[in-house]
Amino acid sequence: MFCVTPPELETKMNVTKGGLVLFSANSNSSCMELSKKIAERLGVEMGKVQVYQEPNRETRVQIQESVRGKDVFIIQTVSKDVNTTIMELLIMVYACKTSCAKSIIGVIPYFPYSKQCKMRKRGSIVSKLLASMMCKAGLTHLITMDLHQKEIQGFFNIPVDNLRASPFLLQYIQEEIPDYRNAVIVAKSPASAKRAQSFAERLRLGIAVIHGEAQDAESDLVDGRHSPPMVRSVAAIHPSLEIPMLIPKEKPPITVVGDVGGRIAIIVVVVTNTIPHEVQKLQCPKIKTVDISMILSEAIRRIHNGESMSYLFRNIGLDD
Repeated sequence: MFCVTPPELETKMNVTKGGLVLFSANSNSSCMELSKKIAERLGVEMGKVQVYQEPNRETRVQIQESVRGKDVFIIQTVSKDVNTTIMELLIMVYACKTSCAKSIIGVIPYFPYSKQCKMRKRGSIVSKLLASMMCKAGLTHLITMDLHQKEIQGFFNIPVDNLRASPFLLQYIQEEIPDYRNAVIVAKSPASAKRAQSFAERLRLGIAVIHGEAQDAESDLVDGRHSPPMVRSVAAIHPSLEIPMLIPKEKPPITVVGDVGGRIAIIVVVVTNTIPHEVQKLQCPKIKTVDISMILSEAIRRIHNGESMSYLFRNIGLDD
């Protein structure tokens, strides 16, 4: 199975050339823990940087070691205070740029504002704005995971590596669910059916879809095509013109499409350590955490050493 770590990956993990600096932002304790695991796998020390908030909530960053001519990797996970998280990253990137770093690579496993990647009514495409801000600040490369929409990569004018956490999740299902072959992969909504199908095909399992759940974020009603006022007649524009009104959607009762009788229903069992979820784990003991520092550290090593990234995208199709 492609999700098993080969021996050559383990042996290469600590092989890095000089000139690499690894910084962790100050967003939360989970970011620090993930950064330390990545540093340990790479065999490097964490870079020295001070990130703190002024009394008026301004973010201040002080780089406490030389980054001149070096490859700088900044790890930032997203906390509840998303906007502070973004400002920490932007200021750190700009600080490294003005300190003459050779390259500045952002390691952002969960890209903030990624769900705001479509025009909705009179809103804006915020993920495009954020991409422009990161590039303007000085980011030269981005490492992220499982973008909400793969097309977000086109918002950047720098290289973007959109890694996948699915190999680790599949491995967890195979190793931790004893009777997983009697399971069925359940998509929580029709919008997530494609990803559930990918899991089901790799595990040789069936699939079921929950229909009728609220899907406001992906609804056609807010995708920008209904920005004009919803009027039945537009006689004021042209006396003989009448545009038919689109019938509004009505959500059906929640139903399950597929055979789940007598089977293990796998919906959400596992969360990666790319976002803080300590409180949620206390509230729900069923939540399990999978460490994905291995693939992030290998991506960092390959970028720093100028090696191909294709190894990290084996068996990943266009629909994954």
